[in-house]
Amino acid sequence: MINIGTAFIKAEEIEVIAPPESAPIKRLVSDAKDNGNCIDLTYGRKTKSVIVLKSGKIVLSYVTSPTLSGKVDKKIE
Repeated sequence: MINIGTAFIKAEEIEVIAPPESAPIKRLVSDAKDNGNCIDLTYGRKTKSVIVLKSGKIVLSYVTSPTLSGKVDKKIE
């Protein structure tokens, strides 16, 4: 289990961790919000990472992408 700030996600369920600044990621998040597939765990803070799960759900976190990637790397090793 990986702590993403306010919740935990199984490391095996994570497909991609990306910063939210690029246009394709912004479109992905927008589409997920429209479809009800977006889980916002920022609690009003600035979104610093977008996590795409293997189920197709999108999770927004206030923890930075490099920090989350490091946690996933440690968990997989």
